[in-house]
Amino acid sequence: MELSQKHQEIFRSECNTLSQAVLGSLLKLAENPRDQQELSKLVQSADTIMGGARFLDDKKLEQSATDIVKSFTGTKDVRKEIEKFGAAFEQFGRLVGQSGACPKGYILKDGKCVLDTRYGIKVKN
Repeated sequence: MELSQKHQEIFRSECNTLSQAVLGSLLKLAENPRDQQELSKLVQSADTIMGGARFLDDKKLEQSATDIVKSFTGTKDVRKEIEKFGAAFEQFGRLVGQSGACPKGYILKDGKCVLDTRYGIKVKN
């Protein structure tokens, strides 16, 4: 079944919004890898993107979302998993960058969302 242009736009918009959530969750988990609430948010968002990407026939996005769901489901400390996801950061970062929107506390720089350090925001160690 081929989707109408309107439905494709709706799915793209939803995937873009959820990509912002995934990117934000990955960035937050890099700072606090034991945050189970953020981990749950990450997996739920990626799972929804998986379905949307399938409808859009975007195999690369679907695979990135699938990899995140499989890797982060059931893990307690995500540091090792985050290190594996450079490509996923890029994929979701590009989607977010295309819309010009980044999660709170981050700015768009060279087409990627990076931590906004202009106002003395510090990353927890």
